[in-house]
Formats: sequence, structure tokens, C-alpha cells
Amino acid sequence: GSGDSTVNTVIFCTTQSQPPSPEEAGCDEDDEVCYPIVSAGENWQDLADGCRRFDVNLASIHNKQENTFLRRQAVVKGATNGVFIGAKAGSDGNFRWIDGTAMDYTNWAPGFPKKNFGDCVALDTTTTSGQWMNFDCSVKLQGACAIKRGADAVPTCTGQEYKEGAIFTSPGYPFSGSTPCDYFLEVPVGKILLLEILSLESNECCDFLILHDAYIGGIQIANLTG
Repeated sequence: GSGDSTVNTVIFCTTQSQPPSPEEAGCDEDDEVCYPIVSAGENWQDLADGCRRFDVNLASIHNKQENTFLRRQAVVKGATNGVFIGAKAGSDGNFRWIDGTAMDYTNWAPGFPKKNFGDCVALDTTTTSGQWMNFDCSVKLQGACAIKRGADAVPTCTGQEYKEGAIFTSPGYPFSGSTPCDYFLEVPVGKILLLEILSLESNECCDFLILHDAYIGGIQIANLTG
């Protein structure tokens, strides 16, 4: 007919969460170690001093799992331009962990460490490889501390609202998914929603991002995984 009508379209996404680590003071656990991220705009020594306020050091990394977990946690907490970690070159030029633990794992980017590039080490958070580069210690980055933690908690869907350009993660990330959550994307009547997924990090076995064009009765647009 000729009468006015309105249509409200709702698009929602479903993701799988996973058993997360408990959170205390913004800290998440991986094998009893968590990595709080300390402030940006500080040099390596300032960050090391910041970690000592927790009575700990900048993080040491001893296997690929820890490296991946730290990188993911850094990204979740907004450290998308890299983080300083607790490795530093000594007077002999060899890199060591400042907490005194063995340098039994490295993940240097090709060509690194570079001579005369710097004595401090940063982990690249811009790619999934999380490779390391040596930098001048006066460079201003965020830093990752390492704190011993306790037992796991149960993941929950928090109902957090996300703004355009925000990093979007399921509860419990970076662990595997176990609890499905629904996320709704709403637009004003008469508007069209353009959804561009720039990066999706998931486990192919069990993590999915499913898009529907309506909450009830809508068609499935996509089913994405790693």
C-alpha cells in the first residue's frame, strides 16, 4: 500500500569461546603465568621498573605456546605496535632474560638480532608469528610483565558493546572455544551494513564465526573458521 512502514534489521554473529584463565586486575593466566601490559610511552627501563611494582620482571618466554599466548594477550589489551619483553643484551653482546632463566627459546625475525640496532628486545604483535627484534632501549613501547597465577575460571559472554574499529574477541581468548556467544550488529532503518573482516584468528577444529542476516528466521550468510 501507500502507507509508511518501517523495517528494523538485526544482524548477529556467533563465536565459540573457550575455557579461559581467571582474571585479576586485568590479568589472564596461561599455565599459571599471566602477562599484564604496562603503560605505553615509556622506555624499556621504565617498563621494567613498572613490572617491579608487581614484584615481577618483564616477561621471559620459553616456548612457542608462551610466545603465542603473550602476543594474543598483548593485542587484546591494545598493544598492537609491539611490546618489550624481558630479554636484554649483556656486555658480551649475548641476549639474556633479566629474570635469570635460561634462554632456551628464541623467535627472532629474519636477520635479527642486528648489530648496533639496540640491546633490548620487542615482540612484534602486528603479525601472528610474534617474532622478536632488538631495538634501542629508549624506544617507547608498551611492555609485558609476567606474574604467577592460580586456577582457571569459567568463560562467560559479557555483553560488552564494541565500537567501530575495536578488536573483537570471544570470552576466554586466546584459548579454544567452548561457550557460544551471540553478537548483534544494528543499523538505523534504511541503512545498509557493510561488514569487512580484516583478520580472523581461530582454531580450524573448533572455532567458528557464523553470520546471519536476522536473529530468527534469517539466512546464514557465512560460516568462517581458521
